[in-house]
Order: sequence, then structure tokens, then C-alpha cells
Amino acid sequence: MNKSVLFDLDGTLADTSVDMCNALNIILKKRGLKTVECEDLKYHISRGAVGIIKYASEVNGRSIDSSMIRSDFLEEYSRNCFVETRLVHGMSDLLVLLEKNGFRWGIVTNKHSKYVNKIVNGLNIGDRLSCLVTGNMVNEPKPAPDSLIHAMCLLKEEPKNIIYVGDDERDIIAGKAAGVHTIAADFGFIKDSSIINTWNADNIITQPTELENIIN
Repeated sequence: MNKSVLFDLDGTLADTSVDMCNALNIILKKRGLKTVECEDLKYHISRGAVGIIKYASEVNGRSIDSSMIRSDFLEEYSRNCFVETRLVHGMSDLLVLLEKNGFRWGIVTNKHSKYVNKIVNGLNIGDRLSCLVTGNMVNEPKPAPDSLIHAMCLLKEEPKNIIYVGDDERDIIAGKAAGVHTIAADFGFIKDSSIINTWNADNIITQPTELENIIN
């Protein structure tokens, strides 16, 4: 019987794409570079700041000073990481459902705590979380299982009692390595849904509330 549900943050629990896009475009404009479309950028967010800057380079058709832009981007994002960020559509209903059914839930993300804490506070979910593990809390981020293992320790829960939901293959790799039940979120920052089947997740859901069928 699964007792706890853990979520990746970006694209799975919350749509953080617009705030990340706006922060990047501010920096690109300051440097006289082409800006990016937010709808396109979201498919690169799972690769972190490095992947985001790489995409900006592709849009501009040339390599840009990734180290300097990355630093400026992260500073800008830190100031404005909770402006347009919201829970993914249907996630609020799912969280209420989990709580009503006695499930604990939490977040396991590669994102740094200085951003995550602001987002959690902004979403007003901090007091509802049973577990929060950020990328700077472990030695190796996903796809390594370290963050999920750390979550198990915090929850004092066995792997067989945990579900992990994520929208990137690395989430599924980490979950399988940790021995938890893995669910691929087909509503996340995924450009080509056909690739999800290759991740070998235990289940695939196309909207948050479909998780109800799995936990029941």
C-alpha cells in the first residue's frame, strides 16, 4: 500500500516556465541578444540553467557567454521566481484528494532551495509538505537516487510505500534506482509525448487527477 507521494517540482507540481523565461529574456535583452519564446523554452527547463542557456545559444545561432549569462539569469530569477508560477492545472485537486485519503506528499527536485523555498511559500503549501528535498541537499542530483533516498529517510518510509511523479526521464531513472513506484507525468514539460514509453515508468498519467486511479 503506497503511503507517500513525492513530486518533481518544475513541470510536474508547478508550472515555473513563465518566470524562468521572463528572467532569461531580461538578461538576453540587456545583452542585445534574441529573446526566446516561453512555450518553447519550457521543454529545456528540465536540463537546468545549463540547458536553458544552451537553448538561448541555439535561438541566437551562436555560442554565447554561458557562464556570465547563467550567473545573471540565476540572479534575476532569484529575485522573480514567484510572479507567474502556479500549481499545474488539476494539481490542487489532487493534493486535496491525497490528504483526504491519508497520504503524505512532498517535493523532490534538483532545483536549489533558494528558489524552491520562495516558490513553496508563494504557493502557500509549506505547512502541507511532509518532505522537501532540493538539489543542494544531496551530493548527486537526479538521475542519481540520492535525493529520493534522502526523502525516504525524512519520511521514515520504505521504498515500496512511495510513489514518485516526474516529467523527465531522469526522474524515472532516479525513482527506479531508489526502488519506488514511478509515474511519468505526461502533462509536464515534455515536447514529444511518444518518448515517455521508452522511460519504462510503472505508470503514465496525462493529468494529475489520474493518480487517483493508481492509488486506489
